[in-house]
Amino acid sequence: MLTHLKYLWLSRPGNTRGVLLVMLAMLCWSILDTCNKHLMGLGIAPKQVLFLQATTVLVMLSPWVLWTRGKAVATRNPQMHLVRAGFIVTSGWCAAWAVSHLPLAEASAYLMTGSLFMLPLGVWLLGEKPHWLRWLGVAVGFGGVLTILHPGAGMLQWAALVALFGALMEAMLGVVLKKYTGKEHPMAILVWSQTACWLSFGAMSGFTLPVLPVALWLLLPVIGLASSVIYLAYFFAYRAGDASAVEAGSFSMLLFSPALGYLVFAEQPELSFWLGAGLLVCGIALVIIEPEGHAR
Repeated sequence: MLTHLKYLWLSRPGNTRGVLLVMLAMLCWSILDTCNKHLMGLGIAPKQVLFLQATTVLVMLSPWVLWTRGKAVATRNPQMHLVRAGFIVTSGWCAAWAVSHLPLAEASAYLMTGSLFMLPLGVWLLGEKPHWLRWLGVAVGFGGVLTILHPGAGMLQWAALVALFGALMEAMLGVVLKKYTGKEHPMAILVWSQTACWLSFGAMSGFTLPVLPVALWLLLPVIGLASSVIYLAYFFAYRAGDASAVEAGSFSMLLFSPALGYLVFAEQPELSFWLGAGLLVCGIALVIIEPEGHAR
């Protein structure tokens, strides 16, 4: 049974597998943002929430690191991890700050513009040659983002500008992941990324963890698991397909986040949001389609 499922999975074009993996990452990211927004709603600062998140992931991974005697996290490219650390800390803080100041669905819309940055970055920095359907899909998706964001309706909030900058940093993080991690173990990427976040946000917080009510301790394994799956799904997605193609799967966050925002925070997006989300889904469909001769 497992062999048959593996065959069905590997028989799909690389870009299709990559998009599906990114969609899994977006589901986990929406869950993570929901947990973090709930914690920040209790008065916990974003930097402390991110420090708690990194601490939780590292505690969960520590038995595995000890069992392998650290061999699996050994790296051949420490410079790459330093570059990634800068991008990941910046994008993580921007995302958390935006989520704490905006409705979950709206913050997700701004953050997902990283997928639009990825196409020109993939062409410029990775030498990718996307076919015309991919350009069309990203254009349709960008139209969906514009529909949601109401450009010209008023001055952009600082939270929106912070989120857009975080999206650019997230796209640059994807470029680094695609270009320099060919021989790195996925768990090494995860451990060093979280170590960078732990050191950075720990220094900002005075290495003081927030005090949580006992009832919220159940959120910790959810936060740790969701954060880990995001990194691993992105890692294998970028190995499966072109970065500018698989990033289109991130548009699915605009379906997951509104649902969780409504269920947890009673947030109700306007009609324009759903119209834009429909365009984003169409954009994903266009990017997934691989014309004959392009499928990998």
